[in-house]
Amino acid sequence: MALIISVFFLSLKYRLEPIKVAWNKFKPIFFFLGVLFFSLLISLSKYNFFENIVASLYLFRLILYFLYFIYLKHCSLNVKKGVYLIAVITIFSTLIQYFLYPDLRNLIYQGWDPHLYRTFGVFFDTSISAAIFGVFFLTINQPIIKIIYLLLIALSFSRSIYIGFSLTLFYIFIRQKKFLKVGLFSLFFITLIFFIPKPSGEGVNLKRIYSIVSRAEDYKQGINLWKDKPIFGYGYNRIRYIKNSQSIHSGATFSSSFLTILVSSGLFGLISFVWLLWSLSKSNKTAPILLIFLCIISLFDNILLHPFILFLFFVSLTNP
Repeated sequence: MALIISVFFLSLKYRLEPIKVAWNKFKPIFFFLGVLFFSLLISLSKYNFFENIVASLYLFRLILYFLYFIYLKHCSLNVKKGVYLIAVITIFSTLIQYFLYPDLRNLIYQGWDPHLYRTFGVFFDTSISAAIFGVFFLTINQPIIKIIYLLLIALSFSRSIYIGFSLTLFYIFIRQKKFLKVGLFSLFFITLIFFIPKPSGEGVNLKRIYSIVSRAEDYKQGINLWKDKPIFGYGYNRIRYIKNSQSIHSGATFSSSFLTILVSSGLFGLISFVWLLWSLSKSNKTAPILLIFLCIISLFDNILLHPFILFLFFVSLTNP
């Protein structure tokens, strides 16, 4: 609701001028949204009214985030203080969760994963939370904040985040020709992971294989579904109605943002999505760094399409 109100008032103030500017500078946005709309439209008759409404709301929400980015980019509002406040609140809420509510197994019956002694914060998902920690780490230049977020990332025990975060920092250090930092960071991060507390539970076991198996099965199901509608997919976003899943939280997506786009909007959707990301990578100096991080982890989890990730990402792109 806050996003709708924000976009509404921004559109009243700036009219259509930001959209005209974005049309010249960010054409892939309109092409991508157009492909998603077409993929939804061509299969309209194959789904009932409720299913079409739900799918349309997914698309509407995505359009709102892009409109928010377009208007925010145009008016050049300074939102650094707001982002810093959210970052601090996230730290406190996650620390409270970790020490006072470390066990999420009591919500298994509602479809949540049984996270134990891991930092899942207020998002109830370690991958999403750790991705948010990583975004804050990469965008806020406060040493103490960075150290805290590094610890929170380590305590998430999310191996996909470990991989994406490490490769992103390697990219930064190598681009800056700080080769010594690559070795020092590797040593420090491995030592940190080795010494952080691992009280009990399979979730803190970095050798666990059940999540790898479940992701492999999820990928297999997604690829099989895509083969039946390879060009424009089933429509963004009707995955909940075609996927064999009992989960009320992950039933509308697959274990990858790219696979989610591929199944829901086909090859045209995936190509336009990659084109869009490439275009956004030129927004500012932070954009390619964030995209490397988010794209790597989005190969393993549906990160890029998460609402709060989109919000933080677009806000980061509006800064110089």
